[in-house]
Amino acid sequence: MDYQPELNSRQNQIYKYLINEGEVKISELTDQFNVVEMTIRRDFEKMEKLGLIKRTFGGAISLASQDVSLIERESLNIHAKKVIGMKAAEFVKSGEAIFIDAGTTTSHLVRYIPKDWNLVIVTNALNVASKIQGVNKEKIVIGGMLLDSTLSMVGPIAESALDNLTFNKAFLAATSFSLEQGFTNSNLFEVQIKQKVMRQSKEVNFLIDHSKFGNQSLYKIASPEGINRIITDREPAIEYRQLLTGLGVELVICDPS
Repeated sequence: MDYQPELNSRQNQIYKYLINEGEVKISELTDQFNVVEMTIRRDFEKMEKLGLIKRTFGGAISLASQDVSLIERESLNIHAKKVIGMKAAEFVKSGEAIFIDAGTTTSHLVRYIPKDWNLVIVTNALNVASKIQGVNKEKIVIGGMLLDSTLSMVGPIAESALDNLTFNKAFLAATSFSLEQGFTNSNLFEVQIKQKVMRQSKEVNFLIDHSKFGNQSLYKIASPEGINRIITDREPAIEYRQLLTGLGVELVICDPS
């Protein structure tokens, strides 16, 4: 999966890095390989034509990394995901009805909710459902078409299962978050579920680690307007805080150290 015979040695190293990290900036690669910016841009152009990456402003993201298995994605930035899940649990209150989205970060949230709390937890994710513990919790897993890459239930059946449900809070994941496009995701079916949940929730929280900032995926979930809170592990670039502050979106930073 890492080695591509169409690429030269430098390009293969870049591609392997992108598979593992998801994104990279041109400035990082010019320093690492001691080449000029134009060389890296030509590398990106070739890799994009091969369908391996997508160029972004000042860098590139891996297209392959967006569709890797759940097990592979769970191993990336695992400490950051744990601290985000721990912090997100602080915003849950006993007696609430909450929706927890499919994702490798959102799955950590349920681990830190006190077992003796009375809660209704609704999810479309099999990996999330398997981690919910506590006899006082009402667990609802919506049905639908199983998406193997995320173990999530999606499609028209899943959407119709949400018709008569409303939530105090929703905790959602996203593949990417950029200033230009807001929250985006690599799967259209998942986006449709997220959008419906957002419409039926009093409060919307996005749980995204630092690697999601500055990237863009194919399908738009939503702009940050109307979002209540973003919980992440590192302070993003100043322009993100300025945007979110102006929109009244709370930015919660978890120190992963």
